[in-house]
Amino acid sequence: MIRLLIYFWENAELVCRAQGRYGAPFKAHRGVTQGGPLSPKIFNIMVDAIVREWLRLATGEVEPTMPQIQAAIHLFLALFYADDGYIASTDKEQLQESMDILIELFERVGLRTNTKKTLGMTCTPGRIRVSLSDESYTRLRAGFQTQKEWDRRRVKCDHCEKEFSAASLTTHLETQHEIFRSKVINKDLLVDREPETYQATQSADGNWYCPVPECEGQAVTPWNLRKHFYDRHPIDFVGVPGQGVYPRCDRCGMQTAGSALAGGHYNTQQCRERTVKEAQRSAAIDSAKSLDVVFTAYDEELVRVEVFKYLGRLLAMDDTDTQAIRGNLKKSRKVWKMLSRLLRGENMEPRVCGMFYKAVVQAVLLFGSETWVLTESAMRCLEGFHLRLAYRMARVNKPKKDPLSGSWTYPSSEKVLEEVGLHTIREYIEVRRQTIAAYIVHRPIFQLCLDESRRRGTSPRLWWWEQTMDLDLAREVSLASVVVDEDEE
Repeated sequence: MIRLLIYFWENAELVCRAQGRYGAPFKAHRGVTQGGPLSPKIFNIMVDAIVREWLRLATGEVEPTMPQIQAAIHLFLALFYADDGYIASTDKEQLQESMDILIELFERVGLRTNTKKTLGMTCTPGRIRVSLSDESYTRLRAGFQTQKEWDRRRVKCDHCEKEFSAASLTTHLETQHEIFRSKVINKDLLVDREPETYQATQSADGNWYCPVPECEGQAVTPWNLRKHFYDRHPIDFVGVPGQGVYPRCDRCGMQTAGSALAGGHYNTQQCRERTVKEAQRSAAIDSAKSLDVVFTAYDEELVRVEVFKYLGRLLAMDDTDTQAIRGNLKKSRKVWKMLSRLLRGENMEPRVCGMFYKAVVQAVLLFGSETWVLTESAMRCLEGFHLRLAYRMARVNKPKKDPLSGSWTYPSSEKVLEEVGLHTIREYIEVRRQTIAAYIVHRPIFQLCLDESRRRGTSPRLWWWEQTMDLDLAREVSLASVVVDEDEE
């Protein structure tokens, strides 16, 4: 390898070309030629040396019983492919320090980080449920007793002025305008201010109305009023005539009488339940505040994004695959539009059309699907696209319209797929999952994922390894491949 590199640098000559004219040959002292077979090898050697030195400087000393790469994964995740890199960590200070070290190492060999293409993204566990949201509270106060009634109300899109039901607005923004709204927490809990104390008064009808301006809350008893403040105004205090302003419990955060705090309040079920809710609320606030974290390169602030494309794969801050799936569907429709003209013009057989479809369209549709966490609705969307194209490629099993009644008759999906020579989209995705499962099941990061648990308060979601894939089979395949490699060696 060293002799090969020496030969390249001693014998390589470059020539500049401009407007069809060539300059005098000269020796190269740095850089690599584009398209040369040796260029990727030289570049990879240099990047490998930089990354190894970066890991050594960033991780420092590790335990002797823990492999170096596993220790690095505990601290951050690093992925490098050609001149693209991806580093992640749960510690923002450590991530910024690692970023600075990496930039400095690349700078030493003449590679400068592009601050226009380098982006930052804060990943959150989605929305952590806390108290009743302002939206739901307003819904109840406005007379909408059920969520269904609230979702059916009519709203307008801010971009195209079209009118929809409230439940359809989010989907419309994602599909038509590529706007993805990340829901983390109510903004009211993020206000950094000193608590205020309000004095409540009892009305003539015997109810206690919330003294906070523009709040329509009311309660029957002072205890219910303090509970209202705990749910709707957790920062502020409320005072009741004759009782004064109760202090807050240091565990659950509820305003409680001093005698109760000195007694058995901590052992009550309400205190235990609210203590869990308080921890849940703190986690939600920390998650929301993390979105304000910024990273820098060369003392220049990097742009923060919610969706980032890495090697053609869309990564979302809340770890959902909706954007990636819809992005692939959009590109697949464009590819099919061009390919269908060729298939119709050549009048090809259905099975030949199916081969072209798998090689061209399906390759775009299922790009990155090995790592997708697919819900049933997403699977139906992919399967519907897959079947619609199968219907168009089929000849015998085509939908037929009754000229008298105007109704359509659709053949069974199994017959259509059999004529075109295709399987269901679920089967193709399953094969891809099994392929990557055999590669990842013995990686340290996979065991770290298995050991983690769902953050309390987040919506129940399907994990990647909980899908229909057979992890035990993948482990057996991976182990068999290792044994074969050892035998060959």
